[in-house]
Amino acid sequence: MLFKRKAKEEASLEGGARDPTPEGAALLHDEFGLHQLWYLEVRLKEELARAARADGIFSIACWRLRLLPGEEPDPELLRQAAQLIGGRLRTYDVCARIDNERFVALLLEADHNNASTVAFRLKADLQVQITASGRWQAGVATFPRDGVDGDTLIQAAFRRLDEDARAGAA
Repeated sequence: MLFKRKAKEEASLEGGARDPTPEGAALLHDEFGLHQLWYLEVRLKEELARAARADGIFSIACWRLRLLPGEEPDPELLRQAAQLIGGRLRTYDVCARIDNERFVALLLEADHNNASTVAFRLKADLQVQITASGRWQAGVATFPRDGVDGDTLIQAAFRRLDEDARAGAA
């Protein structure tokens, strides 16, 4: 498991939530209209297998609103961010919300340069179009450059978020 899930998400997975039929389509998206985290995990595993088999490339981009310690983001602000991020990505890219402050997207067929362009343009759009007390950060990791398994790629993308934070503080 790449991400920690809530108990209700685990229960829905055990109940067959992976059904992509119209009846199961509601289970594919969260309350903000982004993909559920379990679906991102499934697609990441599939893409890892495909890329390894066919010498493919893909990237993971992530965004985070950096707030003061103890400060919680407004749910409406997160909804706006989810709509902006989801609306600017290609229809076949997979985007999900990880927690209260981080979003992640699986950018298919995107090398590091292309993924960085997408991630940092979206970061700029988030900063300009969504009024928040904090600053938005972005990070990118690319297969195979930054890792060849899901956990390594996700952690590399999160490290890049921290690097972006340090660069913005300087």
